[in-house]
Amino acid sequence: MRKLPSKSFKHSLFSLLFIVCVNSHHAIASNHLTDHLKMVGQGEMSWLFIDLYQASLYSPSGKYNEKQYPQALHIVYQKNIDKQHLISATEKEWQKLGLNPQQAPYWLDALGQLWPDIKKGDELLFMVEEDGSGYFYHNQKLLGAINSEQFSHAFLSIWLSQNTSEPQLRQQLIGK
Repeated sequence: MRKLPSKSFKHSLFSLLFIVCVNSHHAIASNHLTDHLKMVGQGEMSWLFIDLYQASLYSPSGKYNEKQYPQALHIVYQKNIDKQHLISATEKEWQKLGLNPQQAPYWLDALGQLWPDIKKGDELLFMVEEDGSGYFYHNQKLLGAINSEQFSHAFLSIWLSQNTSEPQLRQQLIGK
């Protein structure tokens, strides 16, 4: 009988496959990444009178169409946030949305390897290419990618799903 790879081996291999090195052809400044896109909308996320971040959504037409890429979500943070908190918030938002893909633990692990701790004034750009691959940039520097349209959709759903926990921010981002 053939022995299957261990869970930790598959977990590490999966994470490694989704992280793209910084030498990728996408390693250009984020302000140039969105040059071919038009802003759809922008808004601000606050919690109990604390401004957390400003977000902007971009698409080729300047209109939001679900799962039509390229799209870019640009976030400028107004508060220090450690990466573990960002990862935990991502997981909680997926749970609230009823998204529990089998790959979620691997995606969260990959985000833990990609994302830095955030400082006030930092920018995070998530650029989804036509094929659905998602690239993360921090302060105009490529962090890496998760090459999965399913991930890109799940990640953007945090802000863009009709069932988002922040419907007012969604309306602002999609230009309504």
